[in-house]
Amino acid sequence: MAIKKNAYYIIGGILALFSWITILCVLTPFKSIFDVFVRLGVLLGFTCLFLATFTTPFMKQLYQLFGKPFMTLHHYFSISGLVLITLHPVFFAIEVGSIGVFIPRFDSWIVFWELAGRPALYIIYIAVLAVLIRKSISPKLWRALHGLNYIGLFFAYIHGLLIGTDFKNPGIFITFTIMIVLVGVALLYKRYLKYRLQKKMQSKRSE
Repeated sequence: MAIKKNAYYIIGGILALFSWITILCVLTPFKSIFDVFVRLGVLLGFTCLFLATFTTPFMKQLYQLFGKPFMTLHHYFSISGLVLITLHPVFFAIEVGSIGVFIPRFDSWIVFWELAGRPALYIIYIAVLAVLIRKSISPKLWRALHGLNYIGLFFAYIHGLLIGTDFKNPGIFITFTIMIVLVGVALLYKRYLKYRLQKKMQSKRSE
């Protein structure tokens, strides 16, 4: 199935989004080039996971536009996002000389949310890697595990909002706030589609 013309507009929009975020990150004051890569990695990683998550309810429409290549692109976003958000704490651990950055903190409510990126990492790992056991678990459990992406992205957003250097940049703040709102919209739309399907099935049974 060939990629349709309109699909290239979507690809262009995605490339523009990545370019926009990269430019904003570079324009935000930084301590060193290493610091830029640490921050840019997690911003682009979040964006990849956002795209993979946001597009989930629209798989049918996107498949019609992209054909099989879209599934490859969807998985690419998921894997790339996972790698990039992993590099963020790895580089930070190297910088501070401690593996403690991987351990969630429960000292207080505010500390937990300031460092919510730590549990977010594990939550997203579970959500993304659940695809490896998809065939050996029930569809209901698969949906629950894969749905953890929404929670992981929310945790990551709160972490960035509270202590993220780049979120001091209005452009970054607005862009990522729009992303997290769209993730919420996608979740609600996904639930609506499920509800509509259930109603349709119930209607057929009653006929």
